[in-house]
Amino acid sequence: MDHRTTQGATRRVLAGRLGEVLVAGRILGGSGLPVGTTRTHPTWGLTFLTAGTGRYRDAMHDEPIGAGTLVIVHPGHPHWYGAGREGWDEVFVVFDGVAFDLARRRGALSPDRPLVHGLPVARWRHRFVAFGERARPTSVEGRDSEAVDLLAALLQACSAATSASVHAPRGRGRDGWLDHSIDVLGRDLAEPLDLQAVAAEVNMPYETWRRRFRAETGASPYAHRASRRLEAATDLLVHTGLGVRDIAAATGFSDERHLIRRFREQTGLTPRAFRDAGR
Repeated sequence: MDHRTTQGATRRVLAGRLGEVLVAGRILGGSGLPVGTTRTHPTWGLTFLTAGTGRYRDAMHDEPIGAGTLVIVHPGHPHWYGAGREGWDEVFVVFDGVAFDLARRRGALSPDRPLVHGLPVARWRHRFVAFGERARPTSVEGRDSEAVDLLAALLQACSAATSASVHAPRGRGRDGWLDHSIDVLGRDLAEPLDLQAVAAEVNMPYETWRRRFRAETGASPYAHRASRRLEAATDLLVHTGLGVRDIAAATGFSDERHLIRRFREQTGLTPRAFRDAGR
C-alpha cells in the first residue's frame, strides 16, 4: 500500500472487542512495494485494484493482478506485490482483531488464498471505499460493528468470485442489475437523475430495487450517488485548479455552501483546507 497519492479519510481508532479498522483510503498512481523486497505485515490488510496492472508473489503464488483483483494481506505472511510501469489505483484498508483471526483459524480466510480475481470494479470499489468515508466510531460497539461489516465484505467477495467462476458468463443475471445500477448512478453527476427510471432500467419495481440496493451496498441509491458526487469533488480538488464554486457545479451540488457543508461533515475540513493540506 504505497502512499504516493492518497485520498479518502484515514484514521486510527482504539481497539474493539472483535476488531478494528486502523486506516482506510485510496491511492492513485501507486506502485505497490519496492521491486525485490518482501514484506511481512504485522496486521491484516486488503488492497483492491481499481485500475492498472501488476503482479503478486509469495512462496506459493506468482500471478498477474489487475483491476478487480482483491489482495488480502495476512499478518505474518511474507509477500510482495507491485504495479506495472503505468502504476495502479487502489483502495486499501488496514485492520486487525479476533474476528479475522477466527475466520483464518476456521479456514474462511487463508494465506493459501490471498487473491480474489474478477470482482466487478464499480461495486467493490464502493464497498471498500466506504470504510474510509464513514464517520469515526465513538464506541467499542461501533468499532466492533465496523469490523464485522468488513469481515462480511471479505467473505462476500470471496464467495462472489467463486460463484462467478461457476456460473459465468452471467451478464445481467444474479448481480448484473447491481453493477449496472452502480454504473448509472455514477454517471453525469452534475445532472438530475430519475431513480425510478434506473429501477425500471434494471427491470425492478422501485421499492424492491431500493431495498435490494441498500442490502447489497449498505447505502440507498440516493446516498450512493451523493457519495460519488463527493468523491468526484475530491478528485477535482486534488487534480485540478478549479475553484470550489465550479467544482460544486460540476459535481451536482446545489451551490458552493452545500459542497462545503457536506465536505466538512465527511472530512472535518473545508474543501480549501483539504486542498491546502495536500500541497
